[in-house]
Amino acid sequence: MKKIAIAIVIGFGALAVHAAPAQRDASKNPADDFFKAFNAQPDTFAEYRFLTSPVVQQDEYARNLSTQMLATHLSFLGRPVDALQSFPYRGSNAPQSDLPVPSDWMTVPASDWIAVQADAYRVIMVNEAHHAPQTRVLTIALLQRLRAKGYTHLAVEALLNDGTDPMPGGYPVRKSGIYTREPIFAELLREAVRLGYALLPYEPNDQGEQTQQQRESGQARAIAAVLAENPTSKVLVHAGYAHIGEAQEGLPDDARPMAMELATMSGLALLTIDQTSTRSHEAGDIDTVGRRLATQFAVDVASVLVSIEGDNAWSNRPGLNDASVLLPATPTQVLRPDWLALEGKRQAVAIDLTGCLGHLPCLAEARHADEGDDAIPADQFLMLVAGEAATPLYLAPGRYRLRLLGADGATLSDQSLQVATRPTPPSARTP
Repeated sequence: MKKIAIAIVIGFGALAVHAAPAQRDASKNPADDFFKAFNAQPDTFAEYRFLTSPVVQQDEYARNLSTQMLATHLSFLGRPVDALQSFPYRGSNAPQSDLPVPSDWMTVPASDWIAVQADAYRVIMVNEAHHAPQTRVLTIALLQRLRAKGYTHLAVEALLNDGTDPMPGGYPVRKSGIYTREPIFAELLREAVRLGYALLPYEPNDQGEQTQQQRESGQARAIAAVLAENPTSKVLVHAGYAHIGEAQEGLPDDARPMAMELATMSGLALLTIDQTSTRSHEAGDIDTVGRRLATQFAVDVASVLVSIEGDNAWSNRPGLNDASVLLPATPTQVLRPDWLALEGKRQAVAIDLTGCLGHLPCLAEARHADEGDDAIPADQFLMLVAGEAATPLYLAPGRYRLRLLGADGATLSDQSLQVATRPTPPSARTP
């Protein structure tokens, strides 16, 4: 099981881990002890409590090892801004070329632009930053539009690929994957299944050591096999970071990315949509190309920039990706930003968190009433201080089971919750 925990760390890149303290027993591997304890935790909330426990935070080695994992868990537990702030991007984010200006470029909603291009492709790839759930919203918005255009498969890097059904009950569970434990990702999978997509796990199931190139090639082969078996199949791929590069750049050991390999194996042209290189999803005081452009172009929905004199889209990584997406800014003072509403699919729902007082940290989780207790919640929020008692969950209309868990993981309350459809404002109704 150590492989699962390590995958969370590797997903973001190399950790800057300091040398072990001098008093540590040199005959023991501290990473083994850390992951053994981490993997003994029964659920995400317990993992969070372990990562923030004194035994981890007061040990320099363990604290550094836990940094990226803690950011991931904050995103899982409904605190996406905290996730970004706990693991901020501090590297160079210089543009590849002169930045676009409003006199030459205009914004187009990314889902609109991609839908127009979709007829010309059998494969569309969208990437994500694993600790930034906002980079999953666009893929959710694309699902219905691409299904209507004949797209048949949703290929997901994060899904468990061991030959079994990652969602045997029809809904995502803990064993479905690691990043799929985050509620927005879980909603992406639910919506895909509801619309009739076939889910395609494609991460190589290699229990031994593999090089970066073996991983990229293995991913590509899994997708290429589906395309070859059914000439009418069309695949929407949701991947991480540089895997969607169409040229040999950005991966360890100068590996050829999965997208580049897939194009060679299949002979198909790909449409690759980059959401990560501009870092427009970052919060706080971090100056990035994406944040500058999103402000300059007043972006309020995931958008691409299209040339006013032509129809070509701007890419921050020309030659690697066909278009770069700019995401709306996330205010740092907001615990739960409004993009959690998924473009109107969900709404902010006030819940009673007073039962959490005296039991902090406390987790509020809402599961669909027709799903089991093993289901990934439709939404959840980790309450850390008393002043957060008015924080809402974001839920679609329907029936839910709302449960509060105290600092020891014990259930404080368990009740039914009905979310009604909000009436359409009179000004928005069709005459």
